[in-house]
Amino acid sequence: MLQEVTTYQKWQHNVTRDCWVVRIESNEITGIFGPLPPEGITTDPNEIFFEDHPDDLEWIYRYSEAFTVLPRV
Repeated sequence: MLQEVTTYQKWQHNVTRDCWVVRIESNEITGIFGPLPPEGITTDPNEIFFEDHPDDLEWIYRYSEAFTVLPRV
């Protein structure tokens, strides 16, 4: 039995420069949070309330090539 693995990445939109925290479970995008305030995020990603709004998830998935994954959340 495989255990579900959850990771968090910080993605920056290449045009607007807005940053988002992206939750990935078993290699699938399952939640996004953002855009982040200019000072960034100061909490543990495990404690973030992720907005699971289908339009936002679809947008970030559909246009994922317009984002850069940053080194750290």
